[in-house]
Amino acid sequence: MVDNVILPPGSGGDTIASDDIGGIKFQRVKLIYGDDGVNSGDVSVANPLPMTIKSDTAAYTVFIPAGAVGANKVYFDLFNATGSAKVVKLKSIRVIKDGSVAVTGVVAVKLFLTRTTAVGTGGTAATENGTSLTAPAISEHDTLSAALPSQVTARLAPAGGATAGAVISERAVFTEETNASSYDRVEFLLPEGVDTQALMCRENEGIRVVQGAVASVGNIGFSITFELE
Repeated sequence: MVDNVILPPGSGGDTIASDDIGGIKFQRVKLIYGDDGVNSGDVSVANPLPMTIKSDTAAYTVFIPAGAVGANKVYFDLFNATGSAKVVKLKSIRVIKDGSVAVTGVVAVKLFLTRTTAVGTGGTAATENGTSLTAPAISEHDTLSAALPSQVTARLAPAGGATAGAVISERAVFTEETNASSYDRVEFLLPEGVDTQALMCRENEGIRVVQGAVASVGNIGFSITFELE
């Protein structure tokens, strides 16, 4: 059978676009949109269909309070242990510089984001929805989200574990509180809107931030946002 159909048939009327599939005509239509009684135009590259993207994934932020910098210091680790049945999709890993601490004439703090192949040990474990301003916490973006899987953990200054894996990125942080540039956003991941694959931690994978071998002074903390899929 051929596509399209003439209506009314046999009288030379208008041709209606259709697609013949197995002898059945499926009408082809153009998409327009608009409120009741309003035609906002045909959908095209120049006039795209408005959409609101809703994520059904649960989102969380890890709060790592500010602490003194130090050569070779592991500031935190975030780990997704076997059994979570989830993938940790990292959205943001941001350095927070503590401007309330007086710092003068120091070199920058060199920081490295790396993967980890084992969960951290020691240090201070993050509490789910913790309320302390000086202790690590993992908080849900939506209070109706399911509880965080026990296999997804974070800790402040792990003393062991957090075994180094692949190096992902490097940043330098200037802790001089009187310099305006000290308060620029320092983000380990690409800016929002950049079209690239997210940093994923599957089961038995994690991340950490560690300082280089050069010492400095000052205090820094971290804010890490992730989703569970």
